[in-house]
Amino acid sequence: MSGDLNRERQKAIDGLEARAKAAYDKGNDQEAAEAYENAARLLERHAVAAPSRRIEQARKGKALRYREYANALRSGDIPKPEGGGGGELTQNRAGTGAARGRSKDEDEIHGAVTSLLHHSSVTWDKIGGLAETKREIKYALGISLAQLPEGIELAGWRNMLFYGPPGTGKTLLAAATSRAVSNADTANTSFFNVKVSSIMSKYFGESTKIVSELYGTARDVSPAVVFLDEFEALCGSRGEGDTGTERRILSTILSELDGLAEKERQDIYVLTIAATNRPWDLDPAVLSRFDKKILIPLPDPVTRRAILEIHVLQRGFQLECEVEDLVALTEGLSGREIESLCKEVTNTMVADENTDIPLLVDKGLESVKSYSVRVRPLRLADFESARRWVNPVTSAADMERYLAWRDAAEE
Repeated sequence: MSGDLNRERQKAIDGLEARAKAAYDKGNDQEAAEAYENAARLLERHAVAAPSRRIEQARKGKALRYREYANALRSGDIPKPEGGGGGELTQNRAGTGAARGRSKDEDEIHGAVTSLLHHSSVTWDKIGGLAETKREIKYALGISLAQLPEGIELAGWRNMLFYGPPGTGKTLLAAATSRAVSNADTANTSFFNVKVSSIMSKYFGESTKIVSELYGTARDVSPAVVFLDEFEALCGSRGEGDTGTERRILSTILSELDGLAEKERQDIYVLTIAATNRPWDLDPAVLSRFDKKILIPLPDPVTRRAILEIHVLQRGFQLECEVEDLVALTEGLSGREIESLCKEVTNTMVADENTDIPLLVDKGLESVKSYSVRVRPLRLADFESARRWVNPVTSAADMERYLAWRDAAEE
């Protein structure tokens, strides 16, 4: 079934590509842009189903290129062809980063940026609780995208800092924000999920180029969300131990956060969301660039209940105890730790109820396929037993430090 779906999707992509090229050759830029945009959407979905990492990267790269084409065609950045017959946007109508020829080194940098592209399927309802936090993010996002009355100018938020204990949902919130931006516009949003420590270690000598290419690509495929996780690894407080490369990276980040390339451009929206577990380690010059700083705290009782329901009840398991007992039991745990606890409880129960599965494996594949997994309702004792092995990363004193930092930052 999945093979049939992939073939049909590829057939649809091929059809959209042909339609885009035909419209382009005729000079129908808007029609070509729409076809390229639709092809990019399908390619991103096609990338998720790729049989290998190499094919996934190729499909993502092509999706990015087609979105660059679409935006360039809409904005009129590409000159009309001389004599037609240009086919795909390449040399005849060069103007965007995708259309210009790249050197081998530039291709490698662009490939590194392409690997950061993700298509977010996370919606707000998939994040347990955090109602006030989600409302604050939605307001900041909405006021930046909404149409203002004539004659009114309002500086919206384009740089947000998510800070708080590990495992509280900062990445999920960024992914949901990306999805919300795509729902607010006719085009899909490009979500660049950047693990800063990985970029620093893998591409240290090329980090400044990757940052520049990242934001350049994000502008080309706007609207886009750039999520910089473990942000303190890139922009910690400057000191004597800084290397020249680190200072250049910091300078590049500051320039991009200032958004000089987007000034007076209403057609470009690039939202930067940086996440850190240690906001007090960030350089003051960097902090000043974030006009919206949002604390993502440890889950309160309402949020813990929502997380438990997502990972237990919504996955089909039944309880022989009250949910409120589990809410009390998980006090002080992060969302990630609660998820880990639920996974341990459910897997332990299934293992206890199905001890004969290894014997079935020895009998052969057909024996396993014909076996129905047995489950039973989960008991409070199951959670209490697993809870003894979950040691929360964040203490009450740690949480107080986050609250104190928030209060000081708001002064």
